[in-house]
Order: sequence, then structure tokens, then C-alpha cells
Amino acid sequence: MREEICSGRATHERKLAVCAGSVSLDPGERVELLAVLAFDADEALAERAAGAALTQPVEAFQAALARPDAAPQLYRYCAAHMLEKPGIADALALNPNCPAEPLLASARHFSTTGVQALMENLDRLSTAPALVAMLSTSSSLTADQVHQLQELQQGTGDPAA
Repeated sequence: MREEICSGRATHERKLAVCAGSVSLDPGERVELLAVLAFDADEALAERAAGAALTQPVEAFQAALARPDAAPQLYRYCAAHMLEKPGIADALALNPNCPAEPLLASARHFSTTGVQALMENLDRLSTAPALVAMLSTSSSLTADQVHQLQELQQGTGDPAA
């Protein structure tokens, strides 16, 4: 089912079944598929999926975000709709495959855990100057980490990037 939905090959009926909860899926997989369907070209289906996703427990999103092969739409959905939920921003930061755009949207919601997760992967940060700039304002940073971020900013040629 996951491959069908993520690849766009699922029938309309299968998509509706995911939205309705009439397909047996673990909670993490269901929210991931609902997030994918929230970006479906069929606007009515996308709205239905987005509405169903908002009723799911935050723990299901955290579990889905922990998967190394999480669908890109899940990151986008969570960054757009779930950042006020506890642990979502950190779950995005903890997944090394999460792209920079959702991380940037999430930056002001990171706890110390999220900031530390990002600081452990400077290569990842070096490709996202805007994220480096946002993290530089975090009160969770050590003096050494502030220095590391300053070096990354100088390496981009635009400290305000």
C-alpha cells in the first residue's frame, strides 16, 4: 500500500480507504500516507487526507518521521501543519534525510535535542546557510557550537544567508 500511494499509482478508492481508516496500517504508516495524500492533485481528496491527518496522535507522526525512508511529503506536511505539536520539530531535525526547507520552517521550534542533532552533522548544515543563520540565534548552543556556526557562515560568503 505504501509504495502504491507514494508512487502515485494507487486507485482513488485505495486513497479514500486510507483517509477513512478502513485499511489496516500501523499508525506511523497511516499518517505518512495521509501526509502524502494531503498533497494529492485531487483537491477534495487532499483536503480529506489533511483533515484526517490532523486527528492522528502526535506519536504516530514522530514514529513516521523517525523512518529513514520517510516520504518527502511527510516532512513538508509536518513543517506546514504540525510544528506546534510537541516533538515534531525535533523529529524533523533527528532524521538525517529531512531536507533543509522543512528544517528551516521548524528552526524556531527546536528544543535542545533538535539543535544538538543538527550540530552533530556539520556537513548537513554546510549545505543550508539559512538554517545555519537561524540556529546561530539558539540559546541551546555551547560556545564551541556558536564558533562552529560562525565558521560555517563565513564559509558561505554571506553571514546573513
